[in-house]
Parts: sequence; C-alpha cells; structure tokens
Amino acid sequence: MSVIKEIKEKDARTLSAQRTTAFNYLFEHAVADVMVGDWYLFEYDPKFKPFLKHWDKYPLVLVLDIYEDGFLGANVHYTSSKSRMLLAKNFLNKKVNIPMKLIHRYIPKRADNLFFKIPEKELIEFAGLPLEEFRDNKNRFVSASKIHSSVK
Repeated sequence: MSVIKEIKEKDARTLSAQRTTAFNYLFEHAVADVMVGDWYLFEYDPKFKPFLKHWDKYPLVLVLDIYEDGFLGANVHYTSSKSRMLLAKNFLNKKVNIPMKLIHRYIPKRADNLFFKIPEKELIEFAGLPLEEFRDNKNRFVSASKIHSSVK
C-alpha cells in the first residue's frame, strides 16, 4: 500500500492527521542514525530557534554530509510540492541539483535520535505531501506559502 492510499483509507483530512498517518506508515523504517544519500522524515526542535527567522518542525531531508555532532541536509519542504516532487524525481534519475535555500544543518539529539527513512519507491509521493509545519523564532505557526515566497 502507498502512503497516499493509507491517508485516504484512514480518512486523514487534517494536516496533523496526514502527518501522523505518514509517520505511522514509516514506523518500520525508523532508524537511530542517518546515512549520506538517504531521505528522512523526522520531528525536529532546533537548538538555536530563537535566532532563526523560521524553521520546519517536520523536515523531509536528503542527507548530504555527516559531522561528528550533526549532519547537513537538504530540506525540500522549503520549496513547493511541485518543485520538491521534481527534485525527488531528478534525485532518483541521478540528476539532482540542490538549491542552496534547502541546505540546513541538523543536530540528531534535537530529533530524539529517531529518523524515518523514506523508501526510494515512495520518495515522490512523500515529497508531494504537505507534512511540513513551519514556525518562527517565537514558535508561532508560519504558513508554508509564506515560506515558499520568502525563501530565495
């Protein structure tokens, strides 16, 4: 079954319900450590959020590099669903070009050390889902459309 079929079957109409369904769907793919070249969905609480203009509580990230205390990743939620589905398709076809606006550094301890690996066969579906939840430096909700129009 695909994640979209699961969302429809569970009648998950709200973004929160869709997100919960997506995480539950990926539960068997939960891992403690990330690997370069793999995609992950996870819940995140940034260490320096008071200094960030905005941040994504549920990033969907392609891991680009790993450091001793974290990793560098491309969070595709910082672009539109259409653009991220195209980016995922290009990744699968080995033709990916990551825009700098998507690059962020993550600290695994801030993600409860639990990452949900996205199977490649479902990457495009996950890229198209509105699972993001953006927050500002005061932890207030920020719409994805506002982020997409402001991040260049």
